[in-house]
Amino acid sequence: MIINKEGLTPRQKIVYDIVKDFIKSNEYSPSYEEVKQLAGLHSKENVHRYIHQLIDRGWLRNKKGRNRSLSLT
Repeated sequence: MIINKEGLTPRQKIVYDIVKDFIKSNEYSPSYEEVKQLAGLHSKENVHRYIHQLIDRGWLRNKKGRNRSLSLT
């Protein structure tokens, strides 16, 4: 596993940048389907895994039980 200087894997960095840019452009967070398409991933399960890794590492946060509630920390 390759970790960059920010402590994220290349895929985590891609997903983080997609979420960050989407929030900046739209003022709300992307759906998992939108992240899947923008990142070129094959399943929403992979998006879920990367998003929760970013939450666990403190890069993102979300409000449980709410759609499109991701925010940057």
